[in-house]
Amino acid sequence: MTPSATTAPTATAPAAEPTGGTDTPAEDDTPGAFPGTGQTAEPDTDPGAYPATAVVSFAGWDTGSRTLQAGGLVTGTVDASGSCTFTATKGGTTRTATSAAEASASSVNCAQVSFPASQVSSGTWSITLEYAVGSESTTSEPMTAEVP
Repeated sequence: MTPSATTAPTATAPAAEPTGGTDTPAEDDTPGAFPGTGQTAEPDTDPGAYPATAVVSFAGWDTGSRTLQAGGLVTGTVDASGSCTFTATKGGTTRTATSAAEASASSVNCAQVSFPASQVSSGTWSITLEYAVGSESTTSEPMTAEVP
């Protein structure tokens, strides 16, 4: 057996805790605008003309009914007093259809619309949704759908 050295345990002093007043941020810790931009640190109280966002949630061809169908919703509002207008565009051809708006807990649902085969020719159509309340409106990004 070989003798081994033993080490005596050592005590470690507890870490110092901050005392009084250091929990509150200093005045210069307040976030501000990037220097030289001319902007202020104040929040934007006017995010846009109409702060809601329209979205086409589905668009596609229904073989059974031979219609191009679309539906959507509007986030950022539950005001269902507006109008939902779907626009289908292909080349220079534009078709529109309106649907009822119905409020849900956190958005407005725009009922499904159908464009009959007699109104839409074969090819790729671009569908958008515009939601308008009075003079304010929001228009979705387009969603494409194939008509066979």
